[in-house]
Amino acid sequence: MPEGPSVLQWGEVARQFTGREINRVEGNTKTVHKEELVGCRLSDVKVYGKELFLQFVQISPEGDSEQGTWIRYHFLMWGSLRANEYKGVSRQSKTGKVPVPRLVLHFAKEEFLAFYGGSMYEVDSPACDRGTDILTASFETEKAADAIQRAQPVCYTLLDQSCFSGLGNIIKNEVLYAAKVHPLQPGNLLSRQRALGVVEQALAFSATWMEHKDEHKKFKEHWKIYSKKECPLGHKTCRDWFGPDDGLQRVTTWCPTCQPLEGVTEEKVYPKQLGNARKRNRSGQKKGRQLRRSPSTVNQKATGPEKDVSGNKKSATGKRKRGMTAESDPNKKPSQKRKNSAKRPVKEPDSDDDFCIGKKVNVPPRKQSKRGKTCGSKNGLN
Repeated sequence: MPEGPSVLQWGEVARQFTGREINRVEGNTKTVHKEELVGCRLSDVKVYGKELFLQFVQISPEGDSEQGTWIRYHFLMWGSLRANEYKGVSRQSKTGKVPVPRLVLHFAKEEFLAFYGGSMYEVDSPACDRGTDILTASFETEKAADAIQRAQPVCYTLLDQSCFSGLGNIIKNEVLYAAKVHPLQPGNLLSRQRALGVVEQALAFSATWMEHKDEHKKFKEHWKIYSKKECPLGHKTCRDWFGPDDGLQRVTTWCPTCQPLEGVTEEKVYPKQLGNARKRNRSGQKKGRQLRRSPSTVNQKATGPEKDVSGNKKSATGKRKRGMTAESDPNKKPSQKRKNSAKRPVKEPDSDDDFCIGKKVNVPPRKQSKRGKTCGSKNGLN
């Protein structure tokens, strides 16, 4: 998810086109009247937290500017903005298709501004509450400390955009480690001094990010806990997904040694969430195998294979041709035992009779059909 410093940087990119007239508009957005933006002028660009506000002013035939409209663009999880270039296929894409822009504003000289992902719709005016934006001088520290001391996990409060606008998941992890606060620490059990310390760490880390906003790769060197297997002191970290029941579950990394719970144990605070975390750790691989199976395979294993009157297993179509065995059924997938048996090392034969093309072959007994003839191939092997 884009965070406040990244949104500020994208705001500077959009401001390069202020005062320019829009010649053509395209994109797959259905919440903005694209045809009404043609002929307008991009008048102003404002940033508030993780939101970008664009003002478009209609130009009259006399050349005077008329009152226009505002478009609110929220980056959400995967939103981004590009100037004079389109986005290519992402390495994480499962389809391999080129993403379609949400909105593209074309200007003169073949220059354009492309918005990808996120949500976009028209508003009357931009957001005016600047007391919660962590990147502004008007941020209210005492008000933020009151929010930290709520009776809920501190990691929930830090991602609440109504309290800490522009604060994202990376800042959340780094702030909690710097303040030595457990992600699931109930805020009402923290002292006022500790709550103010969390707020100060959030402002300090955001300021450091802004200083290195043009050096994203180098800025990763300032990460101490996010996506790390060990903390700077060499302790092993824990990693799990935390979030409110009615909100997003965000990945959280913390050091249980450096960030202990204060005044309460994990099991007493949120046993349901921690129980689900342990359950995922125990059965993660098993769950992945079940997801890869087809529904028919899972149902067949749950209810057992269907049998006909004679006791023979039926194929997927419910019918079996005369002389067809379970091994020769084309609809039957090879069992796991057959796949694993090919990987086993071949044992050395005990005698020459057991040796056949370099492998030990167990010849199964011949089956007798109803007509008295042997079933199988011409060589007598099934």
